[in-house]
Parts: sequence; structure tokens; C-alpha cells
Amino acid sequence: MSGFAADWLALREPADRRARHAGIIAAVAQYWSAQSPQKAQVRITDLGCGTGSSLRALSPRLPAHQHWCLVDNDPALLEAASRHAHALPSSVTVATLQADLQREIEAVVAIEADLLTASAFLDLVSQAWLERLVASAAHHRRPVYIALSYDGRASCEPSDPFDDHVLAAFNAHQLGDKGLGGALGPQAGAAAAQCFAAAGFAVRTAQADWQLGREDSALQAQLLEGWHQAASETGTLAQRDLDSWRARRLAALADGRSRLCVGHVDLWAHPR
Repeated sequence: MSGFAADWLALREPADRRARHAGIIAAVAQYWSAQSPQKAQVRITDLGCGTGSSLRALSPRLPAHQHWCLVDNDPALLEAASRHAHALPSSVTVATLQADLQREIEAVVAIEADLLTASAFLDLVSQAWLERLVASAAHHRRPVYIALSYDGRASCEPSDPFDDHVLAAFNAHQLGDKGLGGALGPQAGAAAAQCFAAAGFAVRTAQADWQLGREDSALQAQLLEGWHQAASETGTLAQRDLDSWRARRLAALADGRSRLCVGHVDLWAHPR
């Protein structure tokens, strides 16, 4: 799978934390409070963990005694996640596992776990890979919490006549192979909900949108550059028009007028 720089993950984490749907997190937490007898320790496997954002977001809401297995194919990200884990309470233990989720998803899901998690990940995978994940989760009866899957919606303030063209090109670019086959991109959340429901899971989804304002100027700048680059790579828009659009959007950002809303969806699925 294509890697992500730790600085990008750190830049987006505050927006991710705000965007995670509180009701979905509450449902995940309530699932454990309803378990009988109460588990002595909750074991979580985090797929494509990056630097551990799911661990930091979710661990305060789960029972005190937890063991996390953080899985990624990038050793530098795993090292960063391990460093961050030192700040956690002693009742939360963390192990890291370097694995190629393209080849090894079944083996990773087979690791003893009470919960599978992932964040900003599902839109990178293919339909075939998703079906493998769901089949493995169903076989082992693993509950699944997947947050922040991009769903293709975005809006910009102030609006620009070229915004929709850039977004359409970006969404088309998201369907390319990110290392796990032709990506589902904006359709990932809906596809996952359908697959888990068909496999007999109880499924809940909710919008978990980034709302980016003046305090998120650095993230906005990186996002606009990413949209520009991806749209350029499609070859469907004139480069001069794309460059002019970027200049106008960055000028609005520099003036403190820029606001971006980027659509994401959170998913909670558990065996019935």
C-alpha cells in the first residue's frame, strides 16, 4: 500500500479527532460495557495504523485494560506509533506488527482480537480486498470500527466556478491503485456497509466531515495542493486552468477567508 508521511498524518490528526462521529464512538464503547461477563482486557487490532491515531482517539473510551496490535507496512510509522504509545496509561499495552495487508489480511484478522479498527484507510482498498476483510471478520466474529473514509463530498468557501471540476478529477484519481487493487475511493463507505450487512453484521454509519477553518490553514494548504496534483495527474483538465484555480484558492486561504468541508463516513459493524 502507498505510504503516508508522518508529518501529513500529524497535520490531519486534529481535524480527524474533531470529525470522528461521537455517536459511533459511543456505540463502540457501549458494546463493551454490555459484554457479560465483563472482559478483563480488550484486544484491538488496528489496520494501517499510521502513527496510532485510532489508538489515541479510541483508547480513552474503552475499558481501562487494553492491548493494541498496531499493524502497518511502514516501519518508520510503526516506530513513531510506538514512541507515542509511551504516553498512554500503564493499563494500555501496545505491540506493533509490520505486515503487507495486501497479502496478509486474513492472517492479521486471525490474530486474537475483540475489535478491528482502521482510520482514513478504507477508501484506499479495492472491492476484492474489502470482501476478503469482511469474510475474515465474519469468520472470526470480529467487531469492526472504521473511521474517516472519504466519501467524495467537498465544498469550499468562498466558492469558485472551477471547484466542481477539480473535485470531479480528484475523485476519479482516487479510484487508482493505492497498493490494494483499484481503489473504491468515494464509494468505500457505502460498499463496506453493504458488505458487512450482507455478511450478517449489524451496521451503523454516520457522516464524519472535516470542517476546516482559519486554525487549519496548514492542513488546508496541503489539501489544496493534493487536490491540484491529483487533478493534474488525470490529464482531464487544462493545466493553466488548474494552476489559476490553485492560485485563487491559496489567495483566499492567505486572506483568512477559506473554509473547506470534506466528507467522510464512520462505520461500526458487529456480528449479530
